[in-house]
Amino acid sequence: MRRHLALPADSRHALDDALILARLAIAYALLALFSHHAAALLMQLSGIRWHIDTQFLLLDALFAGLVILGSLIIAWLLSPQQPMRWLWGAGLSLPGLLLASLFAVAMVLGADPLASWLDIRLPIALEPDAPSRPQAITPLLDLPWPRLIAGLLIAILWVPFAEEVVFRGWLFKSLQRTRPGIWLALPVTTLIFALMHSFYSPGGVLVIALLGALLGWLRWKFDQLTLCIAAHALYNGLTLLLVALE
Repeated sequence: MRRHLALPADSRHALDDALILARLAIAYALLALFSHHAAALLMQLSGIRWHIDTQFLLLDALFAGLVILGSLIIAWLLSPQQPMRWLWGAGLSLPGLLLASLFAVAMVLGADPLASWLDIRLPIALEPDAPSRPQAITPLLDLPWPRLIAGLLIAILWVPFAEEVVFRGWLFKSLQRTRPGIWLALPVTTLIFALMHSFYSPGGVLVIALLGALLGWLRWKFDQLTLCIAAHALYNGLTLLLVALE
């Protein structure tokens, strides 16, 4: 079975490209369905024992954890010879880390002005409906300190780790095996990453797309998934810090 699921070393024709894309579409759909339903089932089995804020934090943590576990299995199936080396790439480099940090800081400082500027110029029809946030859910930064620390760890470390393992991990590396290579891997992973955040305003989605493109460029330039994780985590952490300071 692994032999049939494994990616070809190099795509030679359109059929190879189609088979790679079919494998990725099936893997992505199964990972999303499994993670969502398994996390919800675990929450149901645990019963209603916690405050609703804690339940949502646990659901986020469980979902991200299942995404990571599923991604490691997918990497093993797609590249059975050296799954971890293929998934993680080279070791962390100081120049790459400095550049990744610079990107993250620049994105945080420019995200709000850029999103606001874009929202003013985008058609009103693109504006999403006003979100109906359940009043029982406490905003992250207003949580009591034990839940706040747990929420920050999930938002700053755990969720970025899970997202990068998928998007700049096996999905990006698999798409690079096609004949277009980076010209397919970068826009596709950026687009899906942005659509996952479609609950933002149109300007916010475009900012997330820019972040995804920068993270994809880092992966292509340095082939170090840890750089993408570090930049994503720093972006989330600084964003929450600015929100807290407002």
